[in-house]
Amino acid sequence: MHARDDQHLAVLLQQFSQATDRYIEFTGAQFGTHRTDMNALAIIVNFERSGTLPSAKDLSAELHLSAPATTAMLDRLARFDLIERERSTLDRRVVLIRPTTDARTMGKRMFGPLAKKMMEVSQNYSAQELELLARFLSEAIVGVDEAREEFVASSPRN
Repeated sequence: MHARDDQHLAVLLQQFSQATDRYIEFTGAQFGTHRTDMNALAIIVNFERSGTLPSAKDLSAELHLSAPATTAMLDRLARFDLIERERSTLDRRVVLIRPTTDARTMGKRMFGPLAKKMMEVSQNYSAQELELLARFLSEAIVGVDEAREEFVASSPRN
């Protein structure tokens, strides 16, 4: 791949990211949620899929929020009946966060149309091409996370 092809791919990834941001901002506004709320719900669901539930501390770390900001966000999600808080059976001091049925319903309403469109797009590619795209995107996600960590490490604020 030539440098201009690499640059074009980087621009397309940026545009895709911006398009998904616009989608999330617009749909979130319809439900009265903020971008951080949606990111938190995605993290909570991903934790649950892996067989665990996150604590407020986990969410603070994942979202890079202070403890007070995380508490305010969780209070907002609880007011919307999108999360439930429950004490850990292993350590009663730890409060775990679980998505509610309302959160799942809202998620399907918000992201169903997006998922449908992405499935329609994916029908244009062979299984081998999709495997290559999945590998690329997985590696790109790791690259973005590594770039963020490098930026934070070299930041004058550290």
